[in-house]
Amino acid sequence: MTQRLSHRISFIAPSFFLFIGLFSIQIQSQICMEIPIDLEWTCGEEDDEFLYQNNDGVTISDCSDPSTVYDLVLDIDVVIQELGCVSETYPGVLRRITRTFVYETEDPLDVSCPLYGPGFICATQVIEVRDITPPTFSFVPGTVELECDVWDLEEYLKSNDFGLVFEDNCGIPELEQDFEIVEEPTCSAEKSFIWTFTLTDACGNLTQDTHVVNVVDTTDPVIIFSEIPEVFNCVDDVVWPGISASDTCSGASVEWDDEPIIINHDCPYNMTLTRNATAEDACGNTATEMYSIAVLDDLPPQFIDLLSDITLECDNFAAVELAFSALPTFGDGCDPDAFLSIDSVITTGICPQNYTVEKTFFVEDACGNISDPHKITITVEDTEAPIITVPTEGFEIECGQSWGLEDPVVIDNCDLGTILTIDTVETGDLSDGDLMSTITYIATDACGNFSESEVVVNIEDTQPPYFTSFPEDLVVVLLGIECEDGYPNDAATYEDACDPDAYLVGIDPQFDFQPCANNTLITRTFIISDNSGNEETQTQEITFLDLDPPILLTPLDSLFYQCAYEVPECLEIFEGLEFDDCSIGDVVPIDCEDVVVEGNCEEQACIIERTYFFEDACGNQGSAKQYITVQESVLNPEMPTGITPNGDGLNDAFVIKGIGPSLNIEPGEVQCDWLEDTNMRVINRWGSLVFEEANYRNDWEGTNKSGEDLPQGTYFVVFEALGESFSTYLDLRR
Repeated sequence: MTQRLSHRISFIAPSFFLFIGLFSIQIQSQICMEIPIDLEWTCGEEDDEFLYQNNDGVTISDCSDPSTVYDLVLDIDVVIQELGCVSETYPGVLRRITRTFVYETEDPLDVSCPLYGPGFICATQVIEVRDITPPTFSFVPGTVELECDVWDLEEYLKSNDFGLVFEDNCGIPELEQDFEIVEEPTCSAEKSFIWTFTLTDACGNLTQDTHVVNVVDTTDPVIIFSEIPEVFNCVDDVVWPGISASDTCSGASVEWDDEPIIINHDCPYNMTLTRNATAEDACGNTATEMYSIAVLDDLPPQFIDLLSDITLECDNFAAVELAFSALPTFGDGCDPDAFLSIDSVITTGICPQNYTVEKTFFVEDACGNISDPHKITITVEDTEAPIITVPTEGFEIECGQSWGLEDPVVIDNCDLGTILTIDTVETGDLSDGDLMSTITYIATDACGNFSESEVVVNIEDTQPPYFTSFPEDLVVVLLGIECEDGYPNDAATYEDACDPDAYLVGIDPQFDFQPCANNTLITRTFIISDNSGNEETQTQEITFLDLDPPILLTPLDSLFYQCAYEVPECLEIFEGLEFDDCSIGDVVPIDCEDVVVEGNCEEQACIIERTYFFEDACGNQGSAKQYITVQESVLNPEMPTGITPNGDGLNDAFVIKGIGPSLNIEPGEVQCDWLEDTNMRVINRWGSLVFEEANYRNDWEGTNKSGEDLPQGTYFVVFEALGESFSTYLDLRR
């Protein structure tokens, strides 16, 4: 920025005033000006009064005679440039001031001051203002020391603007702030937070100051013991608590210092154990704490493997001896030398072999703790019955045979004086086949145990009855109506060696019917049995001989046809006929013969005698006759009322029934002839003849005389034959 200000300053010296006025002509062309030298100020030395009013050091004189000095009346033109210390031309200059002294000579030849024009002389003094003094802080917060557990950088920044106070002699400096964290290498919790404040003025003069927060860790860690029981039963059960350490600012380690100290009490297994734990955090702060555990043996010994009540047989001597000497296992958590006490009580039973022993066990340790009693009962008894060995378990004997038994052998496990009784019972009836003799042996010992054993003798009837007479096998000849007759039903006689009440169970007939009766077999099986279930069977066979031919039951009525070719084949008529035959197989045709007995069939007027030959399943043959009449009928044509000649093969042609051979006939068959001298005409709705054909053969498909398709619509058709005329309306569709 440049400021230009002008001030006129007049200097009048009375002693020379007249001189100037007298020699004004001479000095106008020979006036010289001297001004003060250039100056350099600091920004605090600036003086506005000096700039605009002070002309000390300015001299206006005669150039040829410098001793001649003139009174002055001149202007001071002040220009101020704000450079801000950034000008490359004037480096380090805050502002540049030029003072131009202007004197009016009124000599048009003086042109040294172009800004003022001719008649002026001027000279310029330069004053450079420089800033060499840095800014200063008048307040910066001092160094602070805080514990790590209360330090929070974010909260500190939110609650502190630091309250900096600073100034500069030339203007407002720029403030910059740098931040760094310096960590303590041996203690991660301790850090220095350093803010560096830098003031820089426009000319680059700067000053710095710092604010430091030292975060320290001087708090001891805390030892944490895990939860464990307050009292343990035995020293071997003691488990020292898990230990850990917590520290508000850094990690901490903890460990037990040494082995515990043991203090014994009234019982060898009652004691107190103490131990120290020491923790140290990462900054070297330490804490020590003592932990005590009480051991009190107040639990009684315990049985480990208990004995169970047991019942033993009197003859199991090894097991009885083992049961009396067996001891339960036991233990005490603290005292390995606890001792066992035993009490026994014996009670006898109902016999010498039965008795019980009740044993009670106690365990006591060195601290006087006694276990709960453990009781068991050993029972010795005789529960086994004597063993009877019979000479046989039983046998079967046919009725009428004699038999006998040896005495059994009796053994008892504990008693030698057993008692044996024998009982025999006979049940059943021989006639029913269940006659049985049971011998029962009973052995009893001194304790009342007994056993039974039986010998069963079954007196059996194993022989079946037998036939004394039996019907012979038969062959039945079937002649005429005899094929409907039955067959003989002869009886059989029988007896049984042991059972007088043998009986006939039944007769089982079986029928094997075949198509030919000659192959049919009928069997009659007679079954006889006694009361013991013994059965005997014998079979009679009956066969047949069919010699009769089949007889036709369906009447063969005479048949009538208009044309010879309509006469059906033999097999067409044979199907559906019913026959009477002794065999159950089908009756089949074997031949057919036609004989013309009257007229000429080619002229459609004749009588045919037809003979059918047939055979049954046994080869017996028969025959039957039928008469067929062929007579062509009178003229009665049937004309359709619509056709659809679209090439689909259905209703394409105008077919008049009854004027010629039937449709779809096979080549070579005899046919009725076409009517001769017929005429067929087609007339449209306007009365025009559109088609005509003589000797019509049912082949018109809706075309005109030229063979072109007629349009769809209604037409009138006239057919003439044998002097008669027939007509109809026809609907033509495609």
